[in-house]
This record gives sequence, structure tokens and C-alpha cells, in this order.
Amino acid sequence: MSINTEELSTFSDLSVLSKISNKKNVTIINYDKKDNLLNDNNNNKNNKNNKNNKNCVDSCISTKSSYHNLDTKSSSSSSSHHSDSTTDSSICSNLFDKKICNKIHIDVAVVCEEYNNIEIMCEDHILNLDEIEVTMEIFQLMFYPYKENFGINKDFFINNTKFLPFISFFPEFRTIDGKKFYLLESLISNIESDLCISRYCFTKDSLVELTNEIISLKTLLDIKCCSVLSSLTWSNILDIIKNYKLIHEEVIPVLIVNIVFKTPTQGVKDTVVRFQYKICNNN
Repeated sequence: MSINTEELSTFSDLSVLSKISNKKNVTIINYDKKDNLLNDNNNNKNNKNNKNNKNCVDSCISTKSSYHNLDTKSSSSSSSHHSDSTTDSSICSNLFDKKICNKIHIDVAVVCEEYNNIEIMCEDHILNLDEIEVTMEIFQLMFYPYKENFGINKDFFINNTKFLPFISFFPEFRTIDGKKFYLLESLISNIESDLCISRYCFTKDSLVELTNEIISLKTLLDIKCCSVLSSLTWSNILDIIKNYKLIHEEVIPVLIVNIVFKTPTQGVKDTVVRFQYKICNNN
């Protein structure tokens, strides 16, 4: 391959020409096109240099940013996401405002249910007897003979005397924390505590009358049936147990019959004896 010597004179640096001549596919440049081509090459070279410089600067900035803050990319992404979220939030806010403007809140009625007054018995003497285990069927036969309303079933106990211990006041059947329960002694002790006087200060006739009255209470059958102050219905009891089963995996109902001992003596608090019946076959 030959090179025109006239064209070689256009190059001021022969060493550069020597390097170019050693390469393959060397293009020969005509003299009349030389100036335009050189200008184009210079422009391309400048653009390329500018581009390289910009890439270099961007690379340096990127490298520096990566070195000092590894989360730059995620921050940028987060910023972009935040911008989008802000736009979405603005749109949702406008839609929400329009929905609120379309709503009209009108109070049409107020319904009130008044329930019974609650009396506090924190100062009363509460005696929790130890639990008595019975089946659900036996408890119903003892206290709900008519299926719905509470009442002590005298006929059941008369015909089944073996169940009398379930409703007895006697110390051999009733205990508190494992200790024998004496009804008369508990009542007299509470009176002494409330009046801050000894039982020896009671008149003999009032003490004898109190003793005779309490001793006559052998079982719950001796309590006047007309003295029932309030009671749940049988269906209410079943509903309560059913509702507790929805919350707790295992429910052991303890159904309580409260016996309230009142006296007209001023300053003496009520004594509440609680018969606690633990249902042992609640499935």
C-alpha cells in the first residue's frame, strides 16, 4: 500500500504518520477535504472530551457519594417514591374531601335503657363457703325445678335425702378454707365486731332468741322461699356459660346461692353466706 507524499506534508508530526501507516485499513485523505475533515474531527474530539470529562466528573461524584453514603441510590429511589406517594396522597385527599362534602350526618334518635341501682356491699361480712361439686342436672333439680325460675325444690330433697348435705349449714358438711363453718358463731362474732362490744353485753333474752333462730336453720329448706330478692333465669345461666365458652377454651362454672342475714339492730352490717356449687360435668 502506497501513501501520497503530498498528503504526507499536511502532517506536522511524522512520528504520528509512522504509527498510522503501520495500522491496517488506513484511509487516504484528499487535500481539498482536509480542512473540513480536520474541523469535524476537532469538533468530535472536543465533544468526546467534554463527554468524557462529564462522565469522569459524574463517576467521581458517584464514587464519592457511594463512599460516604451507601444509601444514595435507595434515598433517590425513596425520594422518587415519596414524590409519587405525595401525589397519590394529594389525589386521595381531594377525593376524600369530596366524599366528606357529600355526607350529611343526622341524629335521628336517642334510646336509653335504665338498669337497676347497684348497692355496694364491700363493708358487709362475706363468707365464701368451700365449693360443693355437683352435676348440672342435680343443680337444676335442686334450684330450678320449674326449668326457668329459681326456687328450692323441697319435694326433691324430701324424696332424695342423700342430697340434703348439699344444702346443709351443719359444720360436718360446710367448711371455709378447709375449716369447719359455724353459722351461729360467725353471726355473733360479726355483731361483736360491728358494735365493738362483747357478746356478754347482749341482753340474755336477745342472745337466746338469736341462738334459737339460727340453730333452727339446718338447711336451705328452712329459709323462707318468699325471701328471694333476685335471681337469674335458667336460660340466662346457660347463655352466660355459652358466652364464656366463646372466649375461653375450658369453662368450669361455679353457680352461687347467696344467703343474706340481716338484723334491724343499728350499726350491724349484713352477713352474706355464699354456697358455691362447682359444676363438674360441663361439656
